[in-house]
Amino acid sequence: MKHLTLALTLAALSSPAAGHTVRTNDAANAEAFAASRAAAEAYYDLDDAIAAGFEPLFDCTDAGEAGAMGQHYINKAFATDGKLTVDQPDVLMYEPQADGAMHLVALEYIVFQNQWQGSEAPQFLGSTLQLKDKVGTHPVDPFYELHIWHWRSNPSGFTADYNPTVSCNPGT
Repeated sequence: MKHLTLALTLAALSSPAAGHTVRTNDAANAEAFAASRAAAEAYYDLDDAIAAGFEPLFDCTDAGEAGAMGQHYINKAFATDGKLTVDQPDVLMYEPQADGAMHLVALEYIVFQNQWQGSEAPQFLGSTLQLKDKVGTHPVDPFYELHIWHWRSNPSGFTADYNPTVSCNPGT
């Protein structure tokens, strides 16, 4: 496995948010989004996420005016299983707070390109996953990713890569 093959899990940091189409009006997708949020609620407290096997990946990801993703925490077992599973988010994204706390703002589903069995990009939760080869400035093995901003409204879109309301600099 290349240097931090898991890193890809974190996020399509290599390009600003492209338009994902999310069909939340579809009953099946609405149920899946609810299940996604409910599963990740168990990790709202960072200590619980760490106890469940999530660990920091690189540094807090910030793209300046485009916004930030926050600090990524990856579950390597989930991220390298080759599956997209609603109740097993691969990456959690936290925003640092002025008091040192971390606030859960989003999650990410990933699957490495070399593990994906389909001939086209994966479809998941009504969206087509984006192919990435970097997490921020860090090159990683190619992976498909989908961000879900469950806990922070994102003017760039519910599944956009970056959120202009998230900051890696507490207090800004």
